[in-house]
Amino acid sequence: LRPSKQSRLFMQANHLKEYTGPDGVKRHFGCNLEVTNCPVPDWVYRGWAVPPCCKETMRHLLFYIDAVFREIGVRYIVTDGVLLGSYKFGGMLDWDADVDLHIHNDDFHLLEEKVQHRARQDGHFLRKHANNESWLLQANDHNYLLIELNKRQEYWDPDRVWQIPIQGRLFPAMENSHLNLSSWYGLSFFKHRLRHVPEWEEEHRPMYCSTPYHFNCVDETQVKSGIDCRQAGIC
Repeated sequence: LRPSKQSRLFMQANHLKEYTGPDGVKRHFGCNLEVTNCPVPDWVYRGWAVPPCCKETMRHLLFYIDAVFREIGVRYIVTDGVLLGSYKFGGMLDWDADVDLHIHNDDFHLLEEKVQHRARQDGHFLRKHANNESWLLQANDHNYLLIELNKRQEYWDPDRVWQIPIQGRLFPAMENSHLNLSSWYGLSFFKHRLRHVPEWEEEHRPMYCSTPYHFNCVDETQVKSGIDCRQAGIC
């Protein structure tokens, strides 16, 4: 085999995406905006950090849609994991598989009327979720790293948003957003990683919570919403 083929097979077999050689040159072996993403179950369910290439794709899409929303006039706030990452260290979490945005109800119709066409013009792909309450922004139609554009019931005042740092830029979040975080991740959201994974979800979508210090798993007693987040209307 050619050395380039050998190195790629070695990186794939060991789930490695980035390599810095003795010469100090950093070489990437992961996905990019034009191709299919690295398989998400290979890393997220095992609690591994997001591959650098996947994180860069999500960062690009977040910056892109923020610029489009500002231009078109779509009001939104960041929520969930990316909001937690901003509170923790001003960036995206290393173990989060997507980015969630909450679109203002009065502007949600603009996603279909304007944003979908704009994304297509710019070479990206925006599709409606089967629940009709979300749109999913992808780099292309075969790269499944997502920016979720959601319509939710929580009220927020677009005239009273906070600006929070994410990857060197400021993004809008709801006022008193720490209250939103505590309802999703428990009152100790600074301490643990993501939400508790109840038994019903572990059974149907294994997340290997027996792995010590799994990024995606926390103790049940830490979660304010209780055992089953579906009953609390959180998931």
